[in-house]
Amino acid sequence: MESRTITVEGLRTRVLEESGDGATGDPILLVHGVGGWAENWRAVIGPLAASGRRVVALDLPGFGASARPGRVRYFSGEKAFYPRFVIGAMDVLGFSRAHLGGQSMGGAIVAMTAVMAPERVRSMMLVAPGGLGREVALYLRLCTLPGMGVLARLPRSPSAARAALESCYHDVSRITPELYAEAERYGGPSFPEFVRALAQGLDLRGVRQALRDDWVARSSSYRGPALVVWGREDRVLPIAHLESLPHLLPDAEVRIVERCGHLVMAECPDEFLDAALPFLERAERKPVARPAVSADQQRALAGAAGRRDPTAGNIEGG
Repeated sequence: MESRTITVEGLRTRVLEESGDGATGDPILLVHGVGGWAENWRAVIGPLAASGRRVVALDLPGFGASARPGRVRYFSGEKAFYPRFVIGAMDVLGFSRAHLGGQSMGGAIVAMTAVMAPERVRSMMLVAPGGLGREVALYLRLCTLPGMGVLARLPRSPSAARAALESCYHDVSRITPELYAEAERYGGPSFPEFVRALAQGLDLRGVRQALRDDWVARSSSYRGPALVVWGREDRVLPIAHLESLPHLLPDAEVRIVERCGHLVMAECPDEFLDAALPFLERAERKPVARPAVSADQQRALAGAAGRRDPTAGNIEGG
């Protein structure tokens, strides 16, 4: 597995990359969650690459070893930063189209990217994705309190980063020494970005209602293959969020992993791969999704039709 640096949106961005021998399948781009880093996907990168694909996991801006962005709008509007960043990373990596995998906030980012550019997304693999419901763990909601941005810049104990990692597991004995070391290395420096991203996406009640409503209204733009994987014992985002899935992604495949927490691909990689590898094969046998016509586009087309000469094209009998 190779670690290297690329430049996306003017920001130094670290990526992990591995390719299978004679890779012929569409590539895979993996996006971690808030407070995470590329190695959250380490346990599954090799097997995914061995299936004949180029696999890249990235550090989002401000997390892991990637540079922090300036003042940006992470989630809102047509020019939301995170999906624009993912598309920019695909351009730099030479991916005209890719399977996108995302966990937690990374899952929300992947879904936003699929809505903005469905023609670039071969399929989505979402692990406990954010945004399906409003409920989130209390400690995340508390990070949105006034003054947390200032507190986030104070020195942070390594034990806090370890505790945050443990909250994402059902069985903490499965946390490897490498992951603990990475949590300590990246957790403290990335905490200001952690708080800043949460403040834009959450309030004390959970996911911001207006933000969620905006993306839900646009969700029909993507109708390609989707897989959603969730740990039964997830303490960060409740598995009850799956109840909204039929409305948002009616054709999505679902895999629930028993005795597993929020980081399914790290805690239960075999179960994740049992779902993901066959899904990828099925996804590549399906036609590439085309951009759906939005309600705004439909209204524009209807307006253009109404402005045409009503007699044009009519054939009158004589």
